[in-house]
Amino acid sequence: MNYPVWIVPYLGGGWIIGIIAIIHVYLSHFAVGGGAFLAITEGLAYKRKDDRIYDYLKTHSRFFMILTSVSGAVTGVAIWWAIALVNPDGTAILIQNFTLAWALEYLFFAAELATVFVYYYSWDKISKEQHLLLARLYCFLSIMTLVIINGILTFMLTPGLWIKTHYWLDGFLNPTYFPSLIMRLLIMFAIAGMYAMVTSSRLQDQDLRAYMAKYCAKWLLPIFLIGPLVAFWYISNVPQATMSTIFTGIQSSGVGNFSILARTLYLSLILSGTIVLFAYFGPYLNPKGFTFRIAILFLACGLGATGSTEYMRELLRKPYVVYNYVYSNGIRKEDVPRLSQEGFLNAGVWSKACTAQGENNEQRGEVMFRYQCMSCHTATGYRSMKKLLGERDEEAIYGFLTMLKETNPEKNQYLGIMPPLTGRDEELKDLAKYLSTINKANVNLTFKPN
Repeated sequence: MNYPVWIVPYLGGGWIIGIIAIIHVYLSHFAVGGGAFLAITEGLAYKRKDDRIYDYLKTHSRFFMILTSVSGAVTGVAIWWAIALVNPDGTAILIQNFTLAWALEYLFFAAELATVFVYYYSWDKISKEQHLLLARLYCFLSIMTLVIINGILTFMLTPGLWIKTHYWLDGFLNPTYFPSLIMRLLIMFAIAGMYAMVTSSRLQDQDLRAYMAKYCAKWLLPIFLIGPLVAFWYISNVPQATMSTIFTGIQSSGVGNFSILARTLYLSLILSGTIVLFAYFGPYLNPKGFTFRIAILFLACGLGATGSTEYMRELLRKPYVVYNYVYSNGIRKEDVPRLSQEGFLNAGVWSKACTAQGENNEQRGEVMFRYQCMSCHTATGYRSMKKLLGERDEEAIYGFLTMLKETNPEKNQYLGIMPPLTGRDEELKDLAKYLSTINKANVNLTFKPN
């Protein structure tokens, strides 16, 4: 509300964050799980005095270093760039409340990068004992980055006591912190195994390739054996309203109404089941028949499972950025009554600047659309207003907007998935006027304040 709006035509800003985040999560989870893989596998090579495994780790660690330190770091920066533009209000809350946590995370991340470079470039230059210590140090540092960032990620869905105290540690050690931490560690070990299958499938030594393929498949076992119990622990700590959303999505799908949440949940379960069957009947039972092409398909399936799971986690938080505190459009829950009574457009620095020159009603409505709707909708693209409004005229749209302004769930059926609309009746009429123009022609958001 206090920042300008970044307009992304057709796709919407949310998908920019989503695409970057899914890629980054898949790489960053490999960075943590892969660290454990290097430490444990090098410990195995040291114990067995197996030079063949050492030679494999030299090749694998080069792949690991380049992928995680370059692509992982670049996508991490890209996430900050995207969230700061799409939702600056929510980003500001995370920065202001967790300044100490972010500082610690960056220190561990810098140490992690330095360690992985030293680890790779010190092969055959230091003793095996010292090199193994480096692997274990990297494993510790990478897990510590997860320990910190997990608290901030889970805070967004379950802020816990922070809602009342606003003490950062109450938000950090929130109800889903520990189940999420364990679940992510299990997922990271599985992802490390899938990435290692790619590099091990390129080995020329047939016996070693078969051994490593079966060894890598075992890294997926913990998530499928312990994962369901941890998932139940996690779900039992999410807000009750979120649980209702989950069960409603499942029940409605039984009569053919597949909600987005239900479809995402089913996709995640199907892909996860495919992975476990793939791992068991592929590299575990038939390691010699496991090829590079199959490993790539396996990795792509893992990306799909990771992406659908992360997307489902985001859906559970809607319509909030920080649950029960700030909505996805940047409006704080406590400010809704005031903005509805006093007006929205004059309350924010940039929204006020956009309407200070006495623009016409349609242009004022466009500003309302930008600030209150564009965090989830576009004019003619993803979740387009053109499709959602259908054949409604200006009067019908105004009636619909009036309903969206209600904060009583019995009067506003969209309250659980959309932020309540704020503003005086005149502003709602301006918004209705603008929205009524969308069905008349293709609309481009080109209005700029003077």
